[in-house]
Amino acid sequence: MVATVVALFAAIAAPHVVRAESSQDLKVSKTAIVGDQGFLAQAAAPAAKKAAPKPKVNVDQSGVILKGYDPVAYFKQHRPVKGDPKFSSTYRTATYHFASAADKAAFDKNPAKYAPQYGGFCADSMTRGELGSDIDPNVSFVYKGKLYVCSNAKRSKDFLFEP
Repeated sequence: MVATVVALFAAIAAPHVVRAESSQDLKVSKTAIVGDQGFLAQAAAPAAKKAAPKPKVNVDQSGVILKGYDPVAYFKQHRPVKGDPKFSSTYRTATYHFASAADKAAFDKNPAKYAPQYGGFCADSMTRGELGSDIDPNVSFVYKGKLYVCSNAKRSKDFLFEP
């Protein structure tokens, strides 16, 4: 009797046997083990993909980051240089200005290399869980190949030397 019920169940369920490569690929409401054939999924549908949240970036009212300073200049000239709006690019919802076409081309080739960490917010404030006050593009440094900006010299020192 039990064998007959199991056989009947398996015959009815056979068209619904699902093998998933990843548990994240399927959203399963009810499952039952069917011998060594895998899982029975009564209601299987692709998992809904959530839209990635837009990154928060420190931009002005026009959408310009770093107060219009050239992010590439921090690396190549080792100092802040005001960018020119005629050389601009957009990356992660922020508009960047560059001092030259060459700096714009370098940025466009690899924007993640030159974009400021923490979305251009004060690095010290961000490590404390705050968006913090406005940044000063003259208070900046490149550390381990990444650009950081801070709101003032004290915040920069705190960020660099606090354990």
